[in-house]
Amino acid sequence: MPDIATEDRGDHVVLVGDIGGTYARFALARNGRLLDVPQRAERAAFPDLASACRAHLAAHGGGLRIDGAAIAAAGRVQNGRIAMTNADWSIEPAGLAAELGLRERRVLVLNDFGALAWSLPSLAADELLPVPGGGALRTGRAPPVADPAGHRVVLGPGSGLGVAALLHTAHGWQPLATEGGHASAAAESALEQAAVALATARFGRASWERLLSGPGLALLHEAACVQANQPVPQGGAAAALEACVRGEAPALRAARCFIELLGAFAGDLALLFDATGGVVIGGGIVPRISAVLPLDGLRTRFEAKGRFAGWLETVPVGVLASPFAALRGAAVAYRG
Repeated sequence: MPDIATEDRGDHVVLVGDIGGTYARFALARNGRLLDVPQRAERAAFPDLASACRAHLAAHGGGLRIDGAAIAAAGRVQNGRIAMTNADWSIEPAGLAAELGLRERRVLVLNDFGALAWSLPSLAADELLPVPGGGALRTGRAPPVADPAGHRVVLGPGSGLGVAALLHTAHGWQPLATEGGHASAAAESALEQAAVALATARFGRASWERLLSGPGLALLHEAACVQANQPVPQGGAAAALEACVRGEAPALRAARCFIELLGAFAGDLALLFDATGGVVIGGGIVPRISAVLPLDGLRTRFEAKGRFAGWLETVPVGVLASPFAALRGAAVAYRG
């Protein structure tokens, strides 16, 4: 059987999947391009990945011969498999191949943000919404423009906090999936310090993911309510976002704090990876907050890095407007 690195896979019809803590997304692809409209399903509606894959193929396979699969999931790839961080699914190539009737070497497993990194060079202009503010707005300069050959970073708060880089090398683009969301968080404001204290008391430490995720937004909301001597809300991130829409002060303060912390973390990542090619923010939380609050605080904290503030003013930051970019990235990764 041809090795995964040498086999020509351009004509393969591939099932691509993006499995998060809440949703599972699927599509069919060939030669790095999606063939149909991606579909989204509640992950909890299926007992395991294989059953979710079979359901999509039964509904959308249309009698096609499926040659392979590329599945991106929220978790670290270890020994070729993923035990998901915020769900009870295990993504294992040999078992999935047997369930779907595929050769094991034609099942690719990758981190979901690694898949997003693969997709970055193919994003169209309308798939990225620039984050305004910062030095460019203050000085009247043109917004920063990405270096097309520069390293890039993608991060995104959702059920957890994903982080990946796309490095430009002499041999082309090289994605680097990371667990950067589990690095220790740094607090500045009184609300941030209160949220870090809450996270530390409950979990033993405060990582960025404890603050920059759905549960993190709920935790920030709780801290803001405690500081305002108001009842602690129930209902998690959804309740916090609904309270923002109603204009409740603690929820708005929590959401503003969330955006500022996200900017601070994104700025750290830009420094770590020399991201002259730009920083992309994915996930479903930021677009919902941006419907209620401006994102200029994100840009301000992104650039607030002392001696490197001037350089960070030249690094573009955009919010990903395509919910299915990871599927495209998985298709590109499969093609190789």
